[in-house]
Amino acid sequence: MPACKIPITALQPGMYVVDTGLPWTKAPLLYAEEGPIASRNEVERIIAQGFSEVFHDPERFRPLPADAAEIAPSPATWGRRTPFEEELVQARKAYASSLEHVKKFMQSPAAPIDVAASQPYVEAIIGSLDRNVDALISLSKLRTTDEYTFTHSVNVTIFAVAYARFLGLADDLVQSMGVAGLFHDLGKALIPQEILNAPRRLTPGEMEIMQSHVLRGYEKLSRLDGITPESLQGVLQHHEKHNGTGYPYRLAGKHISEYGRILSLSDVYDALTSFRVYKSAVPPHQALAIMYTMRNKSWAPGTVEHFIKFMGIFPVGSPVELADGRIGVVCRTNTSFPTRPQVVLALDNQGRPLPPKTLDLSKTRDLEVARALPVQDCAALDVATLLQLAKPLD
Repeated sequence: MPACKIPITALQPGMYVVDTGLPWTKAPLLYAEEGPIASRNEVERIIAQGFSEVFHDPERFRPLPADAAEIAPSPATWGRRTPFEEELVQARKAYASSLEHVKKFMQSPAAPIDVAASQPYVEAIIGSLDRNVDALISLSKLRTTDEYTFTHSVNVTIFAVAYARFLGLADDLVQSMGVAGLFHDLGKALIPQEILNAPRRLTPGEMEIMQSHVLRGYEKLSRLDGITPESLQGVLQHHEKHNGTGYPYRLAGKHISEYGRILSLSDVYDALTSFRVYKSAVPPHQALAIMYTMRNKSWAPGTVEHFIKFMGIFPVGSPVELADGRIGVVCRTNTSFPTRPQVVLALDNQGRPLPPKTLDLSKTRDLEVARALPVQDCAALDVATLLQLAKPLD
């Protein structure tokens, strides 16, 4: 019997989900992580993530005990309780203070580290994301090449915490992910600057030194009081790959923890969307497309698709061209209608500047995103400034 498509609300414990191979660009609301559904809690979590349909194999349905069907609480509604422009004030404070904190311990690698002193910065990031997720994510676009090592640590913290919330992790685990994000590149403080910022491909010997940052950072953190096992796992495993080709231990498959996967996804996404001395940044949507080609190799089946669902097909900061030729930047994603985000206008169809008006494409029938713009078409856009001027519609 062929796989059957059903609404996501009809998914039950014991059903076997089938991955039909449809790309996420063609079916963004299709849940396709192949395998059995183990509990009602898993069903509720999938529904909470915004998927609307799923393929299952009726012949592989295996009824589960009654206790597996008990309804567990779904993740709390979060991330949109406070208007964007109101939260932006607090988000700027959280970002700036966290950045200064990271600079202090990264620029003084011999100095002692107090993990407890980092908790308030993580809590400020979590609090801001809980009030309005778009505010801090928009600030991740404000970066300079010279400060990449520092801004990268803060940005990875933001993405890891937000994604952990999206996945429904418990509060203490979200906190641990935040600490892991801040310290995940601690070992790079011990890597020579000429290797860290080399504007060329590293030699095999230099690459070995660069890769040593993981164990160097882990070894220093593991000796500290107050660091959780989950934070340590994230730091140690954020460069491991599903197919066993990562480092430092070439772990594969289920030997890589959820914390390592969350940190890895956040690390790669921010690295791709960042300017470096040796490469240009790619737009957010292009970064997700690149990560999608890495699925099942760098990450377990379904993992990248979940991350794309979290970020949106057109993540905040994506330059887009609308059907009428106007150009803008995505300032809010839409989990219910991923192809219809909110966009702050930048240019008219002749390339002339427009006032930064925000459009909610989910409220318009005749206007949609025609295409996401490639790097070469984004030169006239100051994405960071546009995001600061945007006023997403609640």
